[in-house]
Amino acid sequence: MADYVSLTGEVVFNHIGKPDVFMGASNYKITIALDKKGLKTAEKEGLAVVEYKGVQQITAKRKVDFGEPQVYNADKELVGSNHLSLFGDKVTIQVKKGKAPYDAYTYIEKVRVDEKAEGAGDYDPAEF
Repeated sequence: MADYVSLTGEVVFNHIGKPDVFMGASNYKITIALDKKGLKTAEKEGLAVVEYKGVQQITAKRKVDFGEPQVYNADKELVGSNHLSLFGDKVTIQVKKGKAPYDAYTYIEKVRVDEKAEGAGDYDPAEF
């Protein structure tokens, strides 16, 4: 089994630009609804997948201490995290598997936005 795994799907929740804070811990986090290819890879690697309304999802996180995950556009050019929409983008995420006994969990390394969500532009946190 590889240390790094690429998973494909559609963004459900995005906490890359603004970390999620839960019980005092700050983490970058992304949840994607896996497509068929992504689901097959996740199952092969033995990753923890959750079903929600008939859709298989996976969440990957990264401690803020390790810095923001890199975000790339479809042309594989490094862009800022604001290029990633809050939800709906089709993405490929590169994750690192945890060490045993946490090897079913994933830690986000990179995100590539393969296709922007319909009608979505770059996310501007100043708009909120």
